[in-house]
Amino acid sequence: MINYEHSGFKVTTLNKHTIAIRLEGKFGKVMNKNLRKEIMTALKNFKQNVVIDLTRVDDVDTSSAALLVECIRVSEATNTSLKVVGINNKIKDIFEMLKLSTIFENIQLFQIPRTSDHILYHPKSA
Repeated sequence: MINYEHSGFKVTTLNKHTIAIRLEGKFGKVMNKNLRKEIMTALKNFKQNVVIDLTRVDDVDTSSAALLVECIRVSEATNTSLKVVGINNKIKDIFEMLKLSTIFENIQLFQIPRTSDHILYHPKSA
């Protein structure tokens, strides 16, 4: 298992098919360049599924929403899965305001049972 940390996020290899990326603080332009590289390498080069954990994120900006939209499109093109978990109500409201959860028909934004966190999920194509 490979674990390493960048400023603002930590990458953990869960298995040969999936990586998890835990973000912390503000999800914005400052971390997006390195984060984009990690996600695109996993999706395009290694055909890995990606789980992005926003549990420790307290704010997002429009550049982050654009990055997630790009990741969703690449996930569709590479037949991989993209999950964004740990979305608190503030971030959920931002995503809904930006209509991020409705950009693609097969994207789901739903509440995790017994918590106030949410998941944005793009399943692997059947």
